[in-house]
Amino acid sequence: MNEPLRSQPRKNRRKGPDWVVLSFHWLSVIGWVILIVALGLSHMAKPEMNSGLVRYWGIQIRDYWEPTLTGQLIYLLWWCCLVSLFSIVLNQFRLRRATDRQQYNSVALLLIAMAALSFFYQI
Repeated sequence: MNEPLRSQPRKNRRKGPDWVVLSFHWLSVIGWVILIVALGLSHMAKPEMNSGLVRYWGIQIRDYWEPTLTGQLIYLLWWCCLVSLFSIVLNQFRLRRATDRQQYNSVALLLIAMAALSFFYQI
């Protein structure tokens, strides 16, 4: 009648993700939204396309990156890196069980943002 407690299977008391895990998901969403806004800014800041029709009609185009928009773009990319790095570091401290998941989308976001920043900081 008195069986040892270890012979009984452990009851899973988790009811779902807690607020910390949900915050990791929201940090990832915020980071991707920042990256999408940065992509829109990069479209507006990049030099205009010099096609044959533009040259034929003699239309003046901008052949340089817009300085004010480029500065904002770089700040957004740094924020994207910080948000994803913050999410990755906190997730590493939070992972304790074998069933906990690694946030691979935050790693991908960090790599994409760093690649975009390397374009602007190339020597």
